[in-house]
Amino acid sequence: MFTKNKLTLNVLQFDHAQSHLTVYVSKQPGIGLVELPLKDCQHPALAQSGVDRLYFSTGYTDQSVEISLPASPAFCDKGEYSWSVGFLKKYYSCKLADYFSTLNFPVLQNFISDTDMWVKTDSPYPGCTGYRVFSLRVQFNYADSQPELLVAMGDVHSVYNKSLADPLWAETSIDCFNWVMYRNAVYRYGEMPDLARRHLDEVFPCMNFALLRELHIPRPAPDKANRYIKYWNELEAFRVNNLNSDALKEFMVLDQAWKTRMPERLKMEEMKLLQFGEGQGHEPKYDLRKYGPKDLIHDETVFFFIMHQDDKPLAMTINEFLSGSRSEFNGGVNGFLRMKYNTEPNLSIVFKNKDNPLPEIEQKLEERVLNDHKKYVAIYLSPYDKWTQHPGHKSIYYRIKEALLLKSIVSQTIDVAKVWGKERKTDTDGKYARAVLKSRFDYSLPNILVAIHAKLGGTPWCLGEQPTDELVIGISAYKSHDLDRRYLGSAFSFTNEGRFQGFDCFRSNQVRELAGSIALAVKNYCEERKSLQRLVIHFYKRLSRKELKPVENALANLGLQIPVVVVAVNKSYSDDVVGFDMEQKHKMPVSGTYIRVGDGKFLLFNNQLQQGDEIINEREGYPFPLKISIQQFMPGSTDSSAISNEDIEMLLMQICRFSQLYWKSVSRQWMPVTLRYPEMLAQIVPHFKYRDLSDTGQENLWFL
Repeated sequence: MFTKNKLTLNVLQFDHAQSHLTVYVSKQPGIGLVELPLKDCQHPALAQSGVDRLYFSTGYTDQSVEISLPASPAFCDKGEYSWSVGFLKKYYSCKLADYFSTLNFPVLQNFISDTDMWVKTDSPYPGCTGYRVFSLRVQFNYADSQPELLVAMGDVHSVYNKSLADPLWAETSIDCFNWVMYRNAVYRYGEMPDLARRHLDEVFPCMNFALLRELHIPRPAPDKANRYIKYWNELEAFRVNNLNSDALKEFMVLDQAWKTRMPERLKMEEMKLLQFGEGQGHEPKYDLRKYGPKDLIHDETVFFFIMHQDDKPLAMTINEFLSGSRSEFNGGVNGFLRMKYNTEPNLSIVFKNKDNPLPEIEQKLEERVLNDHKKYVAIYLSPYDKWTQHPGHKSIYYRIKEALLLKSIVSQTIDVAKVWGKERKTDTDGKYARAVLKSRFDYSLPNILVAIHAKLGGTPWCLGEQPTDELVIGISAYKSHDLDRRYLGSAFSFTNEGRFQGFDCFRSNQVRELAGSIALAVKNYCEERKSLQRLVIHFYKRLSRKELKPVENALANLGLQIPVVVVAVNKSYSDDVVGFDMEQKHKMPVSGTYIRVGDGKFLLFNNQLQQGDEIINEREGYPFPLKISIQQFMPGSTDSSAISNEDIEMLLMQICRFSQLYWKSVSRQWMPVTLRYPEMLAQIVPHFKYRDLSDTGQENLWFL
């Protein structure tokens, strides 16, 4: 039986080193000055200044006034005021920044007053010096107001070892430079001090996507090793080396033991069961072949290939896998998806120009006669992998996918090099040459077939019926680094089975259009089923009142009097709290474990572990927890209302269950598809020329 273990958090509690804190307050802003919170400006000693905004520093400046107040109410005499929590966060952040700057660490403060400290480490790029970023956030525990220091490990930033004065950069546009380092201080390129501009031989650029492309430096593949162990080891080393000095204790007395919490756990046995075609199961990788997909594809479906002329042997081999004539994958498409595999003579497309195949492909698509009563699947054998840095080669994938969608053809891309290898070995048996694949293609083929089934409008597997009749709408965002555009995508699904309904995609400023899309989804649902009890919105961030208002207005116009629950799922791990199970060697808490970290805020672990002692499947990874925020708005109310513990558990369970509906793979995922699918959609749409992609482009999961 599973037993809960205490979790260790990346948080150190601390005490005030002094009962009273002294700062110097000025009426005018200036270098090194921080704006004083409004609450502190209203203190009797400061309210007489006659200005709305005041600024403070921890050291004396000209025209400043010394102010000393108790650090907390515990140090106050009767009738005495203490500094506000908002001030204390800013004060200690300034002290930390000043302290580490004196030790010659590069230090930055972000817009929420976190202190980012750069510690030298190895860089993944040649010719660079690496810096591991540690974010220090001063916070107060919501339960007892105990001051705490959250220590989060961020990414490795790389600084190129040739200065801006080097001839290497003579033809490089200034648009390629974002951050630069000058004498151990980090600045935005456009905000460098004049002294740095006079000494460009001491200014070194921080690497970014644009500079990597400029220097033809490839990005390394993602590290899939156990991130919990790596994070913990570096976190503990940082504490020992940097957070235990006498100088630090002069202004904050940090605990040297990390904070621990006893977590809660969802009833996982109730959420694991999935519905397949002829039975129920827990693992799609095994049960999909055993029971078949939940929905069958009834339309006649025709497969064809799009390939470079050199890749014909690979098409021959993959065709044999799909048709079921290879013993490594018995039954092929029919055995796995319960769908007849069909091809047609002279339908496949062979192109000659690798660098610009689209004109050939579009011409041959126009020449093909397609049957409106059939569905078509194009297997595109891509000569370039998804990591290619060549912008022209990268765009080919998007251009071909769009051209096919305009013909209502869904496509599945297979990376030639990944499957066939550099040696491109062949085996000639009779008339045709066949590719000898470099690895077990039958291991990755289930993922390919699941995605194809979903792209055709089928449901590979789904959830059982739920006690509450709800519509769940997922909204996520993605910013294209290549195109510098930010898009919002919204996806819809019923909660009783998690069936996909449709989607749309918008620019980030099209809030009214997004609200209209949500209202249309609700209207369509209500026309089919009259018993909608609640609308649940899975959002990629905490929704503000301004952002929620258009949604409320749209629902009001429909005449619906239903609660709206906004579940914000923050997937940015580098700057937030993480939990470790120190009783386990891998240190990853079991799935369904959660901790309350604030009012309506939760830390939810969603991964492959059910008991904690299973053998880890490296391919399914070591996902960090999701930070969840839950707000409920009743009809006609502008303020969020309390939500029961039972509903909280149901909503957290819903996040976990929707992560089981990832139809691009038979492996378990950590992110709910209500947010993962919109993000995938928003990654692709900015690259398209047209928005109207026919019915196929709006109703099927072609982007998987």
